[in-house]
Amino acid sequence: MAKRNSHSFKKLQKELKRKKKAKEKLARRQGKKDQAINDIEQQKYSD
Repeated sequence: MAKRNSHSFKKLQKELKRKKKAKEKLARRQGKKDQAINDIEQQKYSD
């Protein structure tokens, strides 16, 4: 495999880091959404 120059390697690393951060953020959002749904369901059953 050919070596990448340092600029394109840094760009690749930056892009991978950005994608990882976006994926983690999406997971956090999904977790909050799931938690809100669970809270609503618990309130229905406690009434």
